[in-house]
Amino acid sequence: MGSTVWFAPFEDGADEGTVCRRTREVFAAAGLGAVVPEGAITAVKTHFGERGNDSFVSPACVRVVVEEVKRACGRPCLVETSTLYRGQRHNAVDHFNLAVEHGFGPEAMGCPLIFLDGLRGNLHVERPVNLRHCETVAVAGDFTLIPAAIIVSHFTGHVLSGIGGAIKNVAMGLASRAGKLRQHSQGRPEVQAADCIACGTCAQWCPEDAIMVGQAAHIDEGRCIGCGECVSGCPVGAIDFDWNAPAATFNEKMAEYAYGILGDKRDHVGFVTFLHRVTRHCNCMGTKGEKVCPDLGVLASTDPVAIDQAAVDLINGAAGRDLLEEVWPGAQYTAQFAHGEAIGLGSRRYALERV
Repeated sequence: MGSTVWFAPFEDGADEGTVCRRTREVFAAAGLGAVVPEGAITAVKTHFGERGNDSFVSPACVRVVVEEVKRACGRPCLVETSTLYRGQRHNAVDHFNLAVEHGFGPEAMGCPLIFLDGLRGNLHVERPVNLRHCETVAVAGDFTLIPAAIIVSHFTGHVLSGIGGAIKNVAMGLASRAGKLRQHSQGRPEVQAADCIACGTCAQWCPEDAIMVGQAAHIDEGRCIGCGECVSGCPVGAIDFDWNAPAATFNEKMAEYAYGILGDKRDHVGFVTFLHRVTRHCNCMGTKGEKVCPDLGVLASTDPVAIDQAAVDLINGAAGRDLLEEVWPGAQYTAQFAHGEAIGLGSRRYALERV
């Protein structure tokens, strides 16, 4: 038995008022208010865009989702986590300031703005999943305390996963920095002895006391948990991961992370995805990306696999070919869906209901 995905189309280049109206209509048609328990704190997860990027979901559209959560008698808060890379969103202070700069401040949105993984992205909870690639997932700590969520995604291409939609928004966007590192990496960190200055910073940050420092730092592989604190903390970049995970493995890890992060709150999570200003790169790029396809509309569902599959089908259907494979050849983006369905994250089979 498949899932249902609701689709509110709009014309290419539709004005913001139209996009906001269609967002409200698809939210209502999908019944997403029903996932919000009365009086429950409800996370509205979106992406504020890197400085220089302007293709993220507009604050006005996200504000519609906030208002609909309130209409459902929920208590919304806008949420995000710190990034793995060193940009304007690497810590909660700079990230907050950028959010305000891009129009997502608390006054503009009508709700608080909370960073779920703490000041530097280190606050997390290990949740067991025991799946093919991950025994545990490192969830942004405060997300585990929130009973409901609406995941607002801007569908884009992505250099590693081929696409970024609802699954990636959960898997990367609600993982701590350690979780982000583990998804990107194939193995444990390694010290490049020739570059190490033996300052001991890595040992200070290691939560497992797995690092000893002599003429150079040495990592005890038996104690290392792969959290990546040493990689982030090294002042000279002398500690590396193997970043070259096969494309299918990377996508499967994201599916496992999304499964573990959603956990037992899956009945209280809804998804809204915008097929609007779809760009080759994700919103983490600090540039103005060019559209790779016409604007199509906005989707809503309670199934992250189904909504991502529907997004792909609509984009490729409009192009008359596998446009997303052309954008990032060899990324094997369908591994997200196949593995996600296999582990119970959602269904690739869906009925598309037009609004």
